[in-house]
Amino acid sequence: MVRRRLILGTGVVLIAVGAFLSAGPPTLVLLNASLRLQYPWTRGCGALVAGAGALALTAVFSRLAFRLIGGVAAIAAFMVALHLFRYRLDATPGGLVSRDALGTKVIGWKEIRSVDRGPDLMLITGPGEARIRVDTTDFAPEQRASLERTIARHVGEAGGRKP
Repeated sequence: MVRRRLILGTGVVLIAVGAFLSAGPPTLVLLNASLRLQYPWTRGCGALVAGAGALALTAVFSRLAFRLIGGVAAIAAFMVALHLFRYRLDATPGGLVSRDALGTKVIGWKEIRSVDRGPDLMLITGPGEARIRVDTTDFAPEQRASLERTIARHVGEAGGRKP
């Protein structure tokens, strides 16, 4: 019984600490002719810690439903960790490059057809089905403003339409 309580307490603490460490805005790096947004490695590690906490909780519960919920939560935390480790958005002289857990997308500045802005999302549309979704929920206001200015400047320099 003491062992179960220890594992339960450890699992809850790991989830809380992991959630705290994995939250926050990405790092913005302004280079001479480009801009880079990526999450610090500590964010991904925090999500891994939260996933480990969810796995610990599955060991404590005897009911299948609770184990399944813990397992799904652990898988979700590990998927978030993969996203946080892989995510990078580069505004290079050649175009906009987005890298995430599903792959890499590139849209050249001349190919950008529209930039749709919402409160928590930017959608950059290129030729055909090429789209880069930028979730700006965790961005600080100055990060979002820098990204919007960079995109507008590069599209304007490329001779395309103003977004």
